[in-house]
Amino acid sequence: MIPKKRERVGGFEKVKVGEFIYGIIERIEYDEQHIFKFQGEEKEPTEAVRFVFKLDGYEYPKRSRWMRFSTSERSNLYQKYISKLILDAHPDMLFNFESFKAMKIKTIWSESGDYQNLESIFPNDEKLEVKEVE
Repeated sequence: MIPKKRERVGGFEKVKVGEFIYGIIERIEYDEQHIFKFQGEEKEPTEAVRFVFKLDGYEYPKRSRWMRFSTSERSNLYQKYISKLILDAHPDMLFNFESFKAMKIKTIWSESGDYQNLESIFPNDEKLEVKEVE
């Protein structure tokens, strides 16, 4: 027996893959007790962050993956976002992440099966200047 084909419910639409898509960082989402899984095992709950994008020509927002809320040199958050979007970025810098809101960006997406992931992100104008917190 084969299950009936179901229609997708609203809230999800695929974006073009491998080309620039422009938009803004609409908001930042936080989870103070996010549970990451690695090779089927749950890790200790930890602070996490993800970006929500409003992309030109798309009705629904797209989201990045959840990332550990760490700005260390080897973290995905630093390598993929902070170093590319912030002027004079350096590892372990402390700043208000709400500074990213409404930033104009250009993105490139990749696809793996049914999932789409942000491959690269760049500022559409200048890199963001942020004030570090002490």
